[in-house]
Amino acid sequence: MSEGENIEQEPKGDDTPEDVNENASQEQAIEQLQTQSENMEVQKHPHHVTHKKKWGEYLLEFFMLFLAVLLGFIAENIRENAIEHERAKEYANLLIEDLSTDTTQLNTAAHVMNLIIMAGDSLGNLLSKNAKLTKGGKLYFYEYLSSRSWNFISHDATIQQLKSSGALRYFRDTSLIRKIMNYEESVQIIYLAQNRFEPQKIENWNLVQKVFDQSYFYSTGDTTEFNLRLNEEKVTRYMNNNYTLLTYDQGLIQQIRNWAYSSSTNYKVEIKLLNDAKRQSISAMDALKKEYHLYN
Repeated sequence: MSEGENIEQEPKGDDTPEDVNENASQEQAIEQLQTQSENMEVQKHPHHVTHKKKWGEYLLEFFMLFLAVLLGFIAENIRENAIEHERAKEYANLLIEDLSTDTTQLNTAAHVMNLIIMAGDSLGNLLSKNAKLTKGGKLYFYEYLSSRSWNFISHDATIQQLKSSGALRYFRDTSLIRKIMNYEESVQIIYLAQNRFEPQKIENWNLVQKVFDQSYFYSTGDTTEFNLRLNEEKVTRYMNNNYTLLTYDQGLIQQIRNWAYSSSTNYKVEIKLLNDAKRQSISAMDALKKEYHLYN
């Protein structure tokens, strides 16, 4: 401040001492405000563009960002898991339905094959003797029954869909997946056995037509019901008929006898495979019901 400003000014004109004091007070107030303003301009606000952040602030911001991303990821993962669990439960229901149907069919196939085995063994025993001394009705009935073909076909639509679409991953329990695949493998083994024995059945039927009169086979349908459930009264009546063979050639009869025993052996193998598949099916169903609480 200049020396002139420091010299006490003389009252001018009509100014009173009170006016002079008031003017001096206002000037002092203005100077204080200007000083405070200058000091505030020197200080920088923490959020000012030129403010330099501390490393702790960077760490906090990184942590908050990381936490937000992590929580979002966890929430999405929980949602996806819930959706996949629901889909797995739906597939489990479908699998149980298919396995239940297959189990019933496996029981039916085993029942029919046991009848075929019984008929084949009985025919082989009768042909070991003089065929002319045996009532023809017995020979025709056992030949008709032992020549029947019965194949098991699995309801595998759900399993095939799970495999082709990659949806098996919905089942998180690897032991459960293993049980499902074990059942499918047992079914494939049954198919292999059936395909292996089929040519033999065709070959035998060609032989049968040389020895047995086909017209007598027609009435055998009256002796059985669906799934070869025997009507004992009709079976007995049929067996008592004196049907004759087209030929009593010992060579041909011996071939039919051998085939009858061979057929019984083949079907015994298939029954073992059927029973194994049934165990695998029940095991898979139990595991599915336990995993997804499907006991109703």
